[in-house]
Amino acid sequence: MNSLYIALNMLRRTLFQKKGFLMYLLIPIAAVSLIIGVLGKQTDHRVDIVYLNLDKGTLGTHLLRELSSYPDYRLQEQTSEAALKEEVVKQKASGAFVIPDNFSETLMQGLPPQVDMYQLNLSEASITLKMTLDSVLTRYQSTAALTNMPNLSKETHLEAIEKTLTQSEKRQVTSQMTDLGLYVNPNMHVVIGFMLMFMMGVISNTVSVVMEDRRMRTLARTFTAPVRSVEIMLGNFLGSFLVGTLQVVVILIVTRYVMHYDYGLPFFSQFTILEFFLLASMGIASAIAGMVKNAQNISIINSIIITPTCMLGGCFWPITLMPDWMQKLANFVPQKWVIDAIQRMASGQSLSQMWMHMGVLTLFALILLGIGSVILRPGDAEAA
Repeated sequence: MNSLYIALNMLRRTLFQKKGFLMYLLIPIAAVSLIIGVLGKQTDHRVDIVYLNLDKGTLGTHLLRELSSYPDYRLQEQTSEAALKEEVVKQKASGAFVIPDNFSETLMQGLPPQVDMYQLNLSEASITLKMTLDSVLTRYQSTAALTNMPNLSKETHLEAIEKTLTQSEKRQVTSQMTDLGLYVNPNMHVVIGFMLMFMMGVISNTVSVVMEDRRMRTLARTFTAPVRSVEIMLGNFLGSFLVGTLQVVVILIVTRYVMHYDYGLPFFSQFTILEFFLLASMGIASAIAGMVKNAQNISIINSIIITPTCMLGGCFWPITLMPDWMQKLANFVPQKWVIDAIQRMASGQSLSQMWMHMGVLTLFALILLGIGSVILRPGDAEAA
């Protein structure tokens, strides 16, 4: 019970104060939510295509009806070729095409139809649009050739083509794509990265509270009370862990159920991995505090440790973009193991398969907490 009282007191002195509530709950939630709003959400895969239909016949309308049935395209009609080019230049559209005035006449004669395309630069959308147009136009040409019988009038030939195209537009035989959700949002590492950075910040603050107690001799007086040393150490440990856990739970609830961000993995699996990282963060913070005698310097050292390790661990950009020697160094920071574990689970792996990642994070925690246990020595005086 004594340990629990000490832990609750730690919580009261950190998150339950105005400054702590603002710095370690509201600001992290606002920052992560902003990142999700700007980068995190899955993008709409539909592309905007502008067109101009100059065809004097009716087959151009069939072509537009055919393209509009594709779920990848969002067609927008333009009034002139100049307006169409302006949309492309201003990058309001990913591609554009113009159906010439002789489109239907060319098809009726059995000649390959020509559709002019406009694009500012090569992109996936423009290339796929060209491939789709080529496929549809080839099919239209084949349809016109098959329906062109000897001594067939022009009107009858056009009617046969339109009936065939109308029947094909009904898509009586369709395919269905099953999305297994095995892809990972390419920007998710940024969302997770900032979350990890804020977690390290709140843990560093709780360790600073312990250092402040040592500077004011409060820790020494606590050890003289009729409370066992193990209970005091356990209380400070549980207090830091409770503060970090509360921050993790609030951020996950807000991002998942308020922002509706899809991490691609269950709540419990993500929460478990983040708790292991919380232990490793406590180890890092306590190890830093154990080597610093002046509490005023810990914030400076934290900025020197937290930001570079987050950069090295892939919090701000993918690790694969870094040189090989930096990728090898990333194995020695816990952020890399957390982000990798979450991305693996988002791609379909289970929490039980992350045993190596959880083991490495536990090893970080045990070694660094052992080094940082010096901060609980009440007799150590702080340097002036």
